[in-house]
Amino acid sequence: MPEKGELLQFALFLAVLVFSLWRTEGENRYLWFEEGGKVYLKLAGVPVETDSGLTLKAKVVGGDFPEIYGKLAFVKIYGLKDLPLSSFILYGKVKAEDGKLFISGSYKDIKGFISQGSLRKAYIDRIEEKIKDEEVKALVLTYLLGEARESLPQDLQYYFTKTGLVHLLVISGFHVGMVFLILRYLLPYPYGLLLGAFGTSLYVLLLVPKEAPVLRAWLMLLLWVFVRLFEGRPNSLGILLFSGSFLLLLKPEFSQSFSFWLSFFATLYIILGLRLLPEKDSKLYRYVLLPFGVSLFAFLGVSPLLLSFTHTSFGSIPFSPVVGYMLFPFTAYGVLELITFFSLPTFPLELMGKCVLWCVKIFSFFDLRMAFYLSLKSAFAFTSGLAFLLYLFSSLLNIRNSLNKYI
Repeated sequence: MPEKGELLQFALFLAVLVFSLWRTEGENRYLWFEEGGKVYLKLAGVPVETDSGLTLKAKVVGGDFPEIYGKLAFVKIYGLKDLPLSSFILYGKVKAEDGKLFISGSYKDIKGFISQGSLRKAYIDRIEEKIKDEEVKALVLTYLLGEARESLPQDLQYYFTKTGLVHLLVISGFHVGMVFLILRYLLPYPYGLLLGAFGTSLYVLLLVPKEAPVLRAWLMLLLWVFVRLFEGRPNSLGILLFSGSFLLLLKPEFSQSFSFWLSFFATLYIILGLRLLPEKDSKLYRYVLLPFGVSLFAFLGVSPLLLSFTHTSFGSIPFSPVVGYMLFPFTAYGVLELITFFSLPTFPLELMGKCVLWCVKIFSFFDLRMAFYLSLKSAFAFTSGLAFLLYLFSSLLNIRNSLNKYI
């Protein structure tokens, strides 16, 4: 039977989700634009403070709407009283009317501030100085520091999209887990756990944008370490649900974030999928077959949502484990570079980065993309329904295994 604790965590998650949706809808009623997305803005005038926030003129330099790149926009940011930087990212609503461009958003929708004196900015400047190869430099900035994918050359963006490997460029559980594992084994237990948790926390809080996937993965990691330090057995599903509830309570706007739900469902399906996969001690199974199984369940978890607004690629299933293994030494050396403020020779990093990009390019010759229209409601219904069936089946399998022990 399903565990009582997991059912309680699920009930809590649903309650917080309903509250977050209600709260977000109430706060967004004044955002009257019809199309929303991410825009990169560069200040083009002095912001003017009003009763409801700031109004300003800004130049669009990137984001989700290529057709408005380089255009001047009238921007309204509700609830904001001060704008400390000249460039920023805004998740806003966009509309063109009578030859003019209007962008509207809340102060909570501002992301990716890079203060001129911040540690993140110092690292970005250092990478720009040390790494000469433009492609590897873009990969390092995107993969290690969470810079926008638009910083990659257009052909590399195409290769990652076509192969279904874009998720490897988004700072999420994969990156957090890799950084933790590398630091974890620098010291014996339990000090390695503490070093890994501490180092990963510095990485998340100081060096990368505070996006939903990385915050979710970081919270899950801290909870997992806390349970392990007290000699407990972490319940991954309970940790996922609690982390999701906490994030939605703290940031209700995540309830309408595709990145939050893609990360959440990918992790949910991996957790449920691992319950269905057999436990074997074979190295071939653990290091070859199991990663492909994990990749398959992650693909099943995110594909319906992806199909509601873009395409998906079956290439994600076979290619993710291969490129993931190639990224491990790249990440290990990258973490050492982060620790030493990129004082080590960059040749190894550039060589490994070139190998990763070369591999992705080779994989892009195989076109395994799939696209058909799926409404957002249908996508959520299908993904949630299949997750329920996986959970039910894994519970029944657990009951059967328990009975077999007593027979």
